[in-house]
Amino acid sequence: MSPHAQSAHPTELAEPAGLDGDLSPGADQTFVAQQVMPAVAELLTDEHLRWKENDAPWSDPVDALQEFAGGGKGLRPRFCFWGHAAVSREGTDDLVVRAAAALEMLHAFALIHDDLMDASSMRRGRPALQRVLTDIHRQQGWAGNPRRYGGATAMLTGDLAFGLACRLAAELPVATRPVWNQLITTLTAGQFLDLNGAARSDRSIDTARTVAGLKSGHYTVTGPMALGAATAGHDLPPRLVRYADLVGEAFQLRDDLLGVFGDDARIGKPVGDDLREGKPTLLLAHAQATATPDQLRMLDLVGRPDLTAADIEILTRILDACGARNLVERQIDTNLRHAEELLDGQPLADEVRDGLHRLATSAAQRTV
Repeated sequence: MSPHAQSAHPTELAEPAGLDGDLSPGADQTFVAQQVMPAVAELLTDEHLRWKENDAPWSDPVDALQEFAGGGKGLRPRFCFWGHAAVSREGTDDLVVRAAAALEMLHAFALIHDDLMDASSMRRGRPALQRVLTDIHRQQGWAGNPRRYGGATAMLTGDLAFGLACRLAAELPVATRPVWNQLITTLTAGQFLDLNGAARSDRSIDTARTVAGLKSGHYTVTGPMALGAATAGHDLPPRLVRYADLVGEAFQLRDDLLGVFGDDARIGKPVGDDLREGKPTLLLAHAQATATPDQLRMLDLVGRPDLTAADIEILTRILDACGARNLVERQIDTNLRHAEELLDGQPLADEVRDGLHRLATSAAQRTV
C-alpha cells in the first residue's frame, strides 16, 4: 500500500459521479481565480484588521504575504478541486474553497522557507522575499543589518502563512484532519530529507524517489486531492491515491530536470542551484550509476557552492551524455501512462477524468 493512502476505509465509487457544478475544460483554473484567490485576499484583509486591533503600527509580514500569494499556477487548489469532484455529486462549496485557500497559504509558507533554507535569490521571476525585504531595509536607511532583517522578516512571513493555513484547516470537518496532518508531516519530512540527503551526498535511487514523493509528490497532488475528497465526506479511492502518487512524483522529476536543463527567465529561479546544493535527485542518482569514471570525477564537484557557470555547463552536458536525463524523462512518461490507465479503470464522470488527464499532463510536462 502507498505510504500516502488514508487510514480510514477508502470510498470506491459505484458509478460515475455527476456534478451539478461547472466541469468544463479550465473549470479548475476558474475555481482558483474566482473563488480561491478572493478567499485568500479576504483572509489577508482580515489579518490586517487583526494587527490594527492589536495596535501594531506596522504590518510588513502581512503586506509581504499579500504581495507573494497567488503568483503561481495554483496546482494544489486545482488538484483539490478535482479530488472533490471525483467523489462528490455536488458542485464546489465553501468547504472546498476554504481547503484550497489553506493549501495556497501552506504553499506560500513552504516556498518562503525553502528560499531561506536554500539562500535562493529568485522566485517566480522576481527577487526572493528575503531579498525584497533586505532591499527595503537598505532603502529606508534603518538601523541594524539589512540581510538579517530581510531574512528574519521573511521567516516571520512564512510563519504567518503557516498559521493562517492551519487556521483555515481547523475550520474544516473533522474528517479532513488526518489528511491535513499527513500533509504537514510529509512536507516537513521531505524538506528535511532533501536537506540531509544533500549534506550526506546521498546519490541512491531509493532516497531520491522518497524525497520526490514526500517533499513534492504527496504535498502537490495526493494530499490536495485527498483533502478535496475529505471535504465531501469521503476518502480518496485507492486507484486515485495511486494515480496521485504517480503524477506527484512525475511533477517533482520534471522540476528536477528544469532545475538543471531549464532557463532562468522561464522557470523564474536560477538554473544550476540544485547542483550547487547537491540535492538528492533521481537525475543525479541515475548519473552516479551510469557515468564513466571520467564523468564521475567531474560529478564529484556536485554540492560545491562555488560552482561557476562554466562548471554547471560541463555538469549539465555530462548528465545528458551519460543518459541520466533520458532515464528521468522515461520515468515521467511511464508514470503518466500508468496514471492514465488508473483513471481509465476508475468509475468517474467523463469531465472529471478529462480534467485529471489534462492537469496531470500540465504538471508533469510543463516547461516552467
